[in-house]
Amino acid sequence: MKKIQSLAVVMLTAIILCSCGAKQVVAQSKQTQNPFGETFEAPCQVYDTKQDFAASTSFRGSSMQRNEVQKNALLAAQDLIRLKMQHAYKGMVSEYSASVGNNRGNDVERKMNSAGDRIIDAIINETMQSCVRWSGIYDDGDIECYIAIEISKEETARRISKEVKDHLTQDEKDRIGFNEEQYREKMQQRFEEYKENH
Repeated sequence: MKKIQSLAVVMLTAIILCSCGAKQVVAQSKQTQNPFGETFEAPCQVYDTKQDFAASTSFRGSSMQRNEVQKNALLAAQDLIRLKMQHAYKGMVSEYSASVGNNRGNDVERKMNSAGDRIIDAIINETMQSCVRWSGIYDDGDIECYIAIEISKEETARRISKEVKDHLTQDEKDRIGFNEEQYREKMQQRFEEYKENH
């Protein structure tokens, strides 16, 4: 009888120790798991740099309409860059106008924004893909196209500042003390800072 009791105590102790150990292992494994699950980088992934605005997108559609799928992936990438460029440019124009003073630059600010929007649209329409990748054909017959585009911040600043210079009258330039070279440098700086702040 004593042997049975001793064996029961040993087995109970072993069960308790195993149980505690298993809970500890489970707790440790939960702590080391990735909180975001398994992650992947998309094909054609690009990032903004000090020199370039960049965008990566994808679009899924019928494998029988590959040209439409690719066109829509490109349009989505262009829209992303357009938003970045307009945000950075409008912020720069607001700062520039604030330094000129109230009511002396409101009409000029509108003209500057208009000139900038025109050139941004022209630059966006000229973009070409720097990377194109395709998925396999899915069970439903769809295919996915991955696209990346990059646009030079320096070239964008140069073209916008020239357009603003050509768009403003001499009286408007004099009124705000417009200097094309300073304006372009300020814009390039603002574009470069956009990468650091976003």
